[in-house]
Amino acid sequence: MHKIFAKPLFLGKKVVFLPQCHSTNDELVMMARKSNEPEGTVIYTDYQKKGKGQRGNIWVAEPGKNVLMSVLLRPKFLSPQDQYYLNLIAGLAIVDTLKGFIHKSISLKWPNDVYVEDRKIAGVLIENNLRGSMLEYSVVGIGLNVNQSGFDIQTATSVYLAAGEKYQVQEVMEELLLHLEGWYLKLKNGDRSKIQDQYLNLLMWRGELRRFRSSDGEFDGEIVGIDSHGRLNINSKGRLQSFGIKEVEFIG
Repeated sequence: MHKIFAKPLFLGKKVVFLPQCHSTNDELVMMARKSNEPEGTVIYTDYQKKGKGQRGNIWVAEPGKNVLMSVLLRPKFLSPQDQYYLNLIAGLAIVDTLKGFIHKSISLKWPNDVYVEDRKIAGVLIENNLRGSMLEYSVVGIGLNVNQSGFDIQTATSVYLAAGEKYQVQEVMEELLLHLEGWYLKLKNGDRSKIQDQYLNLLMWRGELRRFRSSDGEFDGEIVGIDSHGRLNINSKGRLQSFGIKEVEFIG
């Protein structure tokens, strides 16, 4: 156990800190399977050996410099087909958190990466467990670069690089939990149109002609939004196409 986070109402009231682990998502999923962990349970670590990102990628972070955490939610009020709303609110929570530290353009790259200008600063990976037609629990994994200054790829950044100042990782984490809780409560209260509007306002490349790649090859198109299943809608020469995760690649 570790000290709790005071600002949120129910997120972060049970906190488990691991100096290092393979993946905070894996650890929290195992905990949720074995026992009736309370909603809002948080696991975080200084270093993930096998941190997971979207598309099976590895999330690589320097030890002790970034937010590497997973949060347990029990969104039984959501139908399985609406589980993508958890992706939306996680992204919105990260954006709201970053606005308190960074005064630059922040956007959401579908499905759930967060960018400062043209560089990735955070990613989300959500793992849901279904029981019949109900979401029994969801594990929301978030990796947010805070004080890291060096990256293997040029398209990554951190709060430190974007703001020119270093911050306490736990301070950033507490703000993130506070914003995630706020958006989660909005979702629970049925404010779905507000969530969708905010997400679309922040959606990267929306309304711009860009290059994509799908199983049919490369094509030019314009992102117009997401559909009722959370798939990306792209208008290509007057034809509206919807793509799920791994079905389309952003080229430029």
